[in-house]
Amino acid sequence: MSDAARALFAVPVPVQVAKVWTPHPGPQTAFIQSDAYEVLYGGAAGGGKTDALLYGPLDQIHIPGCRVLFLRRTFRELREVMDRALGTFRKLGGVWRESEKRWTFPSGATYEFGYCETYNDVFQYQGQEYTEICYDELGQCPEERVWTYLISRNRATDHRNRGTNQKLRRRMRASANPGGPGHVWLKRRFVDHVVANPAGVGVRDAGGRDELSRAFIPARLADNPTLNLGDPSYRQRLEMLPEVTRRQLLDGDWSAGEGMALSELNREVHLVDRIHAVPGGWYQWAALDWGFNHPFVAGWFAADPDGNVYLVDSVIGRRLLPREIAERILENWPHIRQVRKFVAGHDCWNEVKARGENTPSIAEQFRQEGILLQKANISRASGLNNMRRYLTYGPDRPPRFHIMDTPANRRVFETLESMVVDPDNVEDALKVDADEYGQGGDDAYDMVRYGLAARPLMGKLPEGPEHRAFSPEAVAADSERVHKPLEQRAKARAKARIKTYGKPNSNPWG
Repeated sequence: MSDAARALFAVPVPVQVAKVWTPHPGPQTAFIQSDAYEVLYGGAAGGGKTDALLYGPLDQIHIPGCRVLFLRRTFRELREVMDRALGTFRKLGGVWRESEKRWTFPSGATYEFGYCETYNDVFQYQGQEYTEICYDELGQCPEERVWTYLISRNRATDHRNRGTNQKLRRRMRASANPGGPGHVWLKRRFVDHVVANPAGVGVRDAGGRDELSRAFIPARLADNPTLNLGDPSYRQRLEMLPEVTRRQLLDGDWSAGEGMALSELNREVHLVDRIHAVPGGWYQWAALDWGFNHPFVAGWFAADPDGNVYLVDSVIGRRLLPREIAERILENWPHIRQVRKFVAGHDCWNEVKARGENTPSIAEQFRQEGILLQKANISRASGLNNMRRYLTYGPDRPPRFHIMDTPANRRVFETLESMVVDPDNVEDALKVDADEYGQGGDDAYDMVRYGLAARPLMGKLPEGPEHRAFSPEAVAADSERVHKPLEQRAKARAKARIKTYGKPNSNPWG
């Protein structure tokens, strides 16, 4: 351990924490002693993240007005954590109220357990204020706005003096493993924008105000001696995982790409400045993922003479009738009628039948507004692979797909960044529906998938001579392809008869 690390761990553990739990030297101690505002304790499985998150806030429960909120995705996932607290919090004088899932301590401080899975769930905490908010396994949360909304609930008000309680420190704490639905935004928010601290055991944000600084503490299985001694075979079980998953859960490697459906996507590479006018010689088309309760997303695509494709702009909305959607598209893109084609999901051709009457399909209603839709290629697996081919780039190979930087396109880009692989089908992206408020969902991803599938990048062409259809050469090649296997099978049957009966035309029944 470096001298800087020894100096860091020389700071005594808070008295209230030491009464019920002793952190291991290393990342656990660095986590509970960090003075950064936002801290992510993230990395390998078994690194002792939950204990550090559970017991760290106890350093302020002796202060009146302290309110702690401990969250997981669902209440079911909280059972083990609440059982741990049940065996330790009473040592500090805590009283448990089952109906409220809350501990109350002699100082009047409270420690509450709750759940938060979607953006809709965060509104149950609207109007509340908490000194410290801890979210265990934040990597299971696909939307960054859940975390940012919780930050707005992080306050410490002294109601007796009608002002901010200066004794209480406001903190946001979380734990996560790489590879979950929230991998992309967590990596961007905590891992990519921090630098190593002098102790070498953690990282923190190099910019911003001190009181709103951000830190990331990497975790390793070796940092948790308790688990290593209590279950020495746990490491062996992690080593049996597939390579990329093993790198994530055993090594805590945030660069391992499994889990992200579009790991090739790079904001610095694929997001480009918008051009004022698309050149007239470029091939242009559009794509639509229709929706009413969930958002609709339309995209305008253009390909340059070299075949490089750009998403020029997007139109996004919700709870609009087909006529209103068409009007908004035409309002934003006056020249959209000039595109070569406008592809859409097959649900635009579904007929709605009620009371014996046939209601015009979405496609028919768009046609009445002057927009002729065509059925898109909706294959999910091949569509995802086609997108990956467009996005792939290297030192001598620029990407074939770019997204122009517009407000709507940024929302599309964020959706593409958040897409993860379907755990039940690794060849597909996980299907994500928008919530009842139309937030989230994969509608923008589907739109881009339709758009790029309308102009797929072809693989390597088969080698060999090319012939015109019905030319003598083509007919001869086709004849050889059909008859040669037949001749081979006939020779094989003749050899089998000779081997069995001794001569080619022998008849065992004659």
